[in-house]
Amino acid sequence: MKQADLIADAKEIVGDMADLAQTWTTVGGGSSWQVLIGMPSLSQEMVSGGFIERTNHEVRIVASGSSWTTSYGTNCAAALSSGAIVSTLAIGKTLVATEQGNLKYRIVGTAYKPGSGWVTLTVRLEDER
Repeated sequence: MKQADLIADAKEIVGDMADLAQTWTTVGGGSSWQVLIGMPSLSQEMVSGGFIERTNHEVRIVASGSSWTTSYGTNCAAALSSGAIVSTLAIGKTLVATEQGNLKYRIVGTAYKPGSGWVTLTVRLEDER
């Protein structure tokens, strides 16, 4: 299957899941995406004073190399540039979940397999640093 077909399928999935997809933007609101949020997972990190638990979420974004519009009229920014994840989706950047009362999530991990239809981000609430 060609990557163009996988991206078209991913866009269709987001379009079919309009009531599940959420709009997330950059902090300044310059770019936005429709995201699908996966199950939360717990991890432990060693900090001064001992271990603390962190809640991470997996977020999927269509791996499009250009801006596009969903079937329900929401504009989405490109997630890839020259085959790499765009800098606004880099580790350490913050995204705003507009449909969750503008909660801010920090990106703590990224994944993209060339040829895939999805960019996968691992995020955690920003105030949970």
